[in-house]
Amino acid sequence: MDLTTWPGYVPGFSQDHNLRELGGLPTMDGRHVRRGLLFRGSALTELDDVERVRLDELGLRFVLDLRAKGEAAGNPERVPEGAEYLRLGGMRYEDGSEVDFSPEGIERFQREAGLDGPFKPADDFFSRLYISMLFDNPATHALWERFEQHVAPLFFHCTAGKDRTGMSAVVLELALGVTREAMLEDFMITNQYREFVIERAVASLSDGSPAAEEHVRKAYGVQIENVQSALAAVDERFPSPEAYVQAEYGVSPDELAALRDFYLE
Repeated sequence: MDLTTWPGYVPGFSQDHNLRELGGLPTMDGRHVRRGLLFRGSALTELDDVERVRLDELGLRFVLDLRAKGEAAGNPERVPEGAEYLRLGGMRYEDGSEVDFSPEGIERFQREAGLDGPFKPADDFFSRLYISMLFDNPATHALWERFEQHVAPLFFHCTAGKDRTGMSAVVLELALGVTREAMLEDFMITNQYREFVIERAVASLSDGSPAAEEHVRKAYGVQIENVQSALAAVDERFPSPEAYVQAEYGVSPDELAALRDFYLE
């Protein structure tokens, strides 16, 4: 796909930043997400001068940094003037601590994943992490608070803008009634935005085995089975996306309808 044809395409940024918006995504009631309100991407740490100007033009009022404390330390980002900034890790272990993808945090992540070797993670580890991001997640609740208060335009991101960012987008898309097809496509298009990053990582492998390449592609990209597992958990527990967001975020049907009227057109 030519990324410039994607409904959420935002011009002026390098493809590697994985920066796009939810605007333009279709909903089940025949509407579309309004443009210019809900942005997602990678950390705002490597923008050039032109991209910094473009970022300011977005008029952001809130930036949610989903990176763990260890990832953000030493890698400050360029927050637009006037925007509220909040860092709150978007993925957590069962003990409530943040999943940290800093060099120091990777060792624990590999241990928690049950790695028997470099390319054999426990089968259900990533599915469990993805499911956990949709329930009782402090980061998505912080995002929801601003979303509900119409603090927009807003921008949410992690390091690469793929897993934690992708699931935060899913929360908003469920709330807005985005079609399941568009939701999955928005999640998976990360692999096209990050194509150069992924292929560069594959090319740098000293071990060129198929297992090594698969591991790198999973680490640098996204897999549809993970988000499908999370959505299946919602479907199993609730009769509808509306029931999920009403229970998880404490909104009434009328309040949810009003949110949709604000964010959809």
